[in-house]
Amino acid sequence: MIRQEVLLHPSRDKNLRTVSGGFIIAGLCMGFWNVIFQPYLVDFIPSESIFGLVMTFFSLFQIIPLIFISKVGDRIGRKRVYLAGIFLYIPSMVMFALAGHVTIAEPLFLIITPLLLTSLGFGINDPSMSSLIAESSKEEKRTSSFTIVNLGYWIATSIGPLVIRFFSEGIPMHYFFYGLVGGNTLLFCYYLFFLKEPLVIKDHTSNIVKQFLQAMKALVTLFAQIFISLFIYLLIPFYLVFRKRINTSRENKILNNVERELILFQDIFKNPGVKYAIGFFAFDSLVFGLSLSIFYGAIKYVYSYNETHIAMIQLVFNISTIICFIPLTKLSDKLKSNELITMSIIIGSLAFSSNIIAHFTLPEYRLYVLLVGWAGLGASVAFWVPGILTILTDYDKRRRAEIYGMVTGIKSLGWMPTAVIAGIILDRTIVRFGMIIPFIISLILLPIEIFLGIKFPVKEKEEKTKEKS
Repeated sequence: MIRQEVLLHPSRDKNLRTVSGGFIIAGLCMGFWNVIFQPYLVDFIPSESIFGLVMTFFSLFQIIPLIFISKVGDRIGRKRVYLAGIFLYIPSMVMFALAGHVTIAEPLFLIITPLLLTSLGFGINDPSMSSLIAESSKEEKRTSSFTIVNLGYWIATSIGPLVIRFFSEGIPMHYFFYGLVGGNTLLFCYYLFFLKEPLVIKDHTSNIVKQFLQAMKALVTLFAQIFISLFIYLLIPFYLVFRKRINTSRENKILNNVERELILFQDIFKNPGVKYAIGFFAFDSLVFGLSLSIFYGAIKYVYSYNETHIAMIQLVFNISTIICFIPLTKLSDKLKSNELITMSIIIGSLAFSSNIIAHFTLPEYRLYVLLVGWAGLGASVAFWVPGILTILTDYDKRRRAEIYGMVTGIKSLGWMPTAVIAGIILDRTIVRFGMIIPFIISLILLPIEIFLGIKFPVKEKEEKTKEKS
């Protein structure tokens, strides 16, 4: 199939400064969200089994747009799709806040509905923004561009927990969601006025009102695309079974669309790097998800740690990430992406080994051992983010968002069952071994992932760029 060459708009050069400012606003919002989200849900969903089901749907609805509608951003542009995703947060936060004023016992509608909209927003935003950063940066500076914009984000995320901890006793929890309404509205307006569309598209306009209307139209297109894609993907098995009969009749538009989507889907996996990335992420989800998905729950149950201890662990994690991001703004372009990934895996192993050591440590020193591990995990994130984003946004410039969404969506699917597996392991071993068995399994599997990280295929063009640097 012949596809047009991607044309980039000259005005995109201003985007990195704009995105850096926007990531600070987004980081502030995420810092608040990370602290209040789960505790607030627990107040409305007392049953642990229902809570687990709700969190599973939260993850699932984040994955659906990644896999099914990321390609819309390749077709109609990055900015309007990203604005559409942010817009979903605003009514969601309003409903979360209103749930605290409702007098009925379980206003689940005001909890479940915004939860699903927020999940869809996360899934819509990620591929579009990652593609926008890749297209707004010079190829030889792409890795450091991802590092720089994420540095501001991680600094900002550290502010929310500190503010909430200081004011949480005097202010009801649902009032913080009004702050998130204001924060996300500010973020939407900021990007609406200052962000530039990096792609040359037919109906591009500099008129702000028209751009707002385009974003709202994009929101409708995205929701419609979810149902269309689900319908088409469900028809693919039928098409494969009756392919010979279908080939004799080309008048059926629906089946022709199925055939076209199947060809495009197969075309993605013709790239050996994509297939390797999916296998690598599946294994990475097993290694890290097996232990980390149950960490906070396990330390509360085994070590009787409360939210104060968890906040301290999270703060050390954030500070470590920020400290390591700073030198990487200069160094990341001099390293290959697979080198960044491998270093991330090696440093992240501190999280596994420290939890094993903590099991045999005196209670008064145990928290400090765990903090060392989470400092290592924070550093691991700093190496991981620029390396993996550079890889995923560089497979196919014509289908950048679609491939990014497809691979990260499959990765997220691999992460989902790890908490269930870890829970089963803990249930059978926690009395005798505490919480260390999942971490021992992760540590045993780690050398395999390090080997896979070293062998991660890097594009020839990137290798030449690193050699010149």
